[in-house]
Amino acid sequence: MGVRLIYFLPVGTPHTRGKRAIEALWSRSAGRRARTREAYGAGHATPEQTGEMSVTRGFYIGRFQPYHEGHHAMVERIARDVDELVIGIGSADQSHTPHDPFTAGERMMMITKATQAMDLLTYVVPIEDLNRNAVWVSHVQSMSPNFDVAYSNNPLVVRLFEEAGIEVKGSQMYRRDEFQGTEIRQRIVDGGDWQSLVPPQVVDVLHECDGVDRLRQVADTDDPATGDDLPGDTEMSDGGAEIELSEYSGLDASE
Repeated sequence: MGVRLIYFLPVGTPHTRGKRAIEALWSRSAGRRARTREAYGAGHATPEQTGEMSVTRGFYIGRFQPYHEGHHAMVERIARDVDELVIGIGSADQSHTPHDPFTAGERMMMITKATQAMDLLTYVVPIEDLNRNAVWVSHVQSMSPNFDVAYSNNPLVVRLFEEAGIEVKGSQMYRRDEFQGTEIRQRIVDGGDWQSLVPPQVVDVLHECDGVDRLRQVADTDDPATGDDLPGDTEMSDGGAEIELSEYSGLDASE
C-alpha cells in the first residue's frame, strides 16, 4: 500500500502560503541532508543513500507560561543533538490563573512562531496533567509522536523516564535567575520589562490574545485587604526551573 503525504495548508491564500510552508519544510530537510553529507565526507555513501537513514527525535516538556529565552536556549542546544523535537506543553488543561494564565493553544502559537526559523522540525503537542506518577510516561507517549531521548533537569521526570527505559539528558539552565516564568509573570503584572526576557514572537502572541491584561486581571487577589494569594500560586525550586508543589503530580518539567 502506498503512503500518502497530506499537508494541511493555511487558510486565506492557500496557494502562496501553502507553497511557502512546504518550501520551509523542504529547506530544513535539505539542511539536515547537507550536514549528513559533510559528516560522512566526499565519496562515502550516507545512510540516506544506502536506505539506512534514521531520524533521532527528542522530547522536551514544560509549561511555557510563557515560552521565554531560557526555553529558547534549551531548544537551540537540543537541536544540535536531534533531527526532530517534540515539545510537550505540560498542564495543557490549565489557563486563566496567575500561575497558568495562557491556554494550550496560545502556548502552541508562542513556540511554533519562535522556533519557525530554526533548522529543526518540531512537533508541539498539548499534554494534560495526570495525577498518577507511575503511569505518567505512558500518558505522555500516548499524546506524543515516538521519541528516542527525553531532555529534563527535573529529578522525578528523569527517574520516571529512566524506569520506562528511555534515555534522558540534562542541560545547564540558561541564566536561570532571570529567565523564569514566575519572574516574567510578575513583571507583566507590575508593568516591568518582561519583553526582553521572551522572543519577539511571544510578545506578538501575548498582544494578540490580550494576555497582558488577562494576567493582570486574574492576578488580583480575592481579598485586597489581606493580600492573600490566589490558590495554586506557591512554588518551590528544583535547581533552576520552578515547580509548583502540586506539579510533582502533574509532572511539568519546566516553567
